[in-house]
Amino acid sequence: MKMLAAAQAEDTLFVTQYYRPEWIGSGPYCGDMAEWLTTHDLDVRVLTGRPHYPSDAVFKDYRSGTRDHEILSGVAVTRVPNRILPGGGAARRMVTDAHFLFRSLIEVLFGRVRRRSYVVSLCPSILTVILGVIMKRQGGRHIAVIHDIESGLAEGLGMMGGGFILNCLRFVERVALNHTDFVLVLSDNMRAQLRARGVTVPIQVLPIWIDTDAIFPLDKSTPHQTTIVYSGNFGKKQSLTQILDLAKILLEQRPDIRIILRGEGREAQTLADTAQAQGLNNIEFHPLLPPARLNEALAEGDIHLVPQNPQGADYALPSKIFGIMAAGRPFIGTAESGSPLWRLQEETEAFICVPPNNAKAFAEAVLLLADNSRLRAELGARGRAYVLEHHAKPKVLKTFMTILRENS
Repeated sequence: MKMLAAAQAEDTLFVTQYYRPEWIGSGPYCGDMAEWLTTHDLDVRVLTGRPHYPSDAVFKDYRSGTRDHEILSGVAVTRVPNRILPGGGAARRMVTDAHFLFRSLIEVLFGRVRRRSYVVSLCPSILTVILGVIMKRQGGRHIAVIHDIESGLAEGLGMMGGGFILNCLRFVERVALNHTDFVLVLSDNMRAQLRARGVTVPIQVLPIWIDTDAIFPLDKSTPHQTTIVYSGNFGKKQSLTQILDLAKILLEQRPDIRIILRGEGREAQTLADTAQAQGLNNIEFHPLLPPARLNEALAEGDIHLVPQNPQGADYALPSKIFGIMAAGRPFIGTAESGSPLWRLQEETEAFICVPPNNAKAFAEAVLLLADNSRLRAELGARGRAYVLEHHAKPKVLKTFMTILRENS
């Protein structure tokens, strides 16, 4: 059976809405997985959308469709056009997800993408998992990688308002995942949540990985000014208004502390307008730095911020925290006691958690670290050691390939 699985793994398709050259979110994660298999002499193809995340606009070089079929780092990538509706909300996201499923099925119908013996689908969208079920050959194997439990986030963030539509989404999730052969999640908490929703197929934790050769402790370029940084998507899940509340307190108590927000997303303009209206001149808004400068961007912060909307914290774990720890920097997260991030804090002792939507506690934690360089160094060293032991890229991706080839 293992020999059969190994042979089938040479014929592998990744199904994901997000892929390189997107450099935050799921795109680089899927890219690492696909490229890892390719370097081990496996035939890997990717079916994805045109890159756009975290904005609503497709990247300029991909808008015409001339790059819908290309080879990236040895991986054959097929892209389908996106229908991205501006603004947030569950309805708009469902339209985008459904359009990806529809256009992908057209590619299959016309023979431009064929079914494969092994399929790996990545969810934040359960429709991508359904596409993965369709794309698996008879007798093949389908592994679903779950980074967000969509129904949990939709409920917690108030995107669907509960009731009939939410129950339908839960039903679709349960049926789709139970038609896969194996599910990979980021944490024990996510595994428990899926079990509670009636998912019965094997589920295993596969943690986020970090290239610890590319991300490492680096001296900052402005050593005499305390800088705190948020970097990533500006969305509802991140609850970035907590940083504005923090900035109000720091402006009064420690105006010398510099706050940098790097990223883009649906909430970006609203946040910038609110900060300007409130006179928060201690906040700077900057675009994300390119992947080649990620280590430099992480080193820029003496302290990093990881705010979360508490209503969605049980259904997703912010992947950015492992890059921060690999860079030897401490961070302050907002999390309820008992949540995945809170429990990780207790396990690693590498960062600080404060209750969500508590600006006073947030500010006290910032000031504690800002005025104690030794504590910052200790937390950073613990985080780096933890990532090296549990999240180093070769170790985690070796586990992934073992699951792909041997579990059948």
